[in-house]
Amino acid sequence: GIGGTFQYGYNISIINAPASYIQTFMNATWLERTGVPLESNVILLLWSFTVSAYPLGGLTGAVVAGPMAIMLGRKMSLLLNNVFVIIAATLSGFSRMAKSFEMIMLSRFFTGVNAGVSMNIQPMYLAESAPKKLRGAVALTSASFTALGLVLGQVVGLRELLGEEKSWPFLLASNVVPALIQLTALPWFPESPRYLLIDCGDKESCI
Repeated sequence: GIGGTFQYGYNISIINAPASYIQTFMNATWLERTGVPLESNVILLLWSFTVSAYPLGGLTGAVVAGPMAIMLGRKMSLLLNNVFVIIAATLSGFSRMAKSFEMIMLSRFFTGVNAGVSMNIQPMYLAESAPKKLRGAVALTSASFTALGLVLGQVVGLRELLGEEKSWPFLLASNVVPALIQLTALPWFPESPRYLLIDCGDKESCI
């Protein structure tokens, strides 16, 4: 859950706190490039593109999640999905240093791809792997981790933590931490028995 639906909730939350700082950064970057400041409506348009990149990436992730789950398996798909977050964290973390607000937009797109994949494959993996008596409770943890991500995203975005103007790139890049936790822990987990039996035809591994 930490590297799955938690990311969805977390990445929805963390973009709220630095909104004004990122818009200021966009204006300052454009002014440095062209010598002309952006009009307020253009800044709002660029910010809209930045925010919209996340659900657009989510749509892309949701479309590729099905083929990924069949070709790579549930566990391997979740592991590979962390690559999108690592790319996103790198882009957003170095965006101010590179003086490129386009990197933030691209970062949000990759973050959305990660969310789209995890929102589909994590519940599938849990439902197929959980014992019959616990299946309902285990499946519900997807929603619990989404809510946990929303809460922690708000907490981390406080000014006392990473919500200050100087630290907003670190706030946007902080989603790499759950990805690293999942990359460390998930390899020790079993693959989905349903995937092993139906998609791979490996009855012995399934049992």
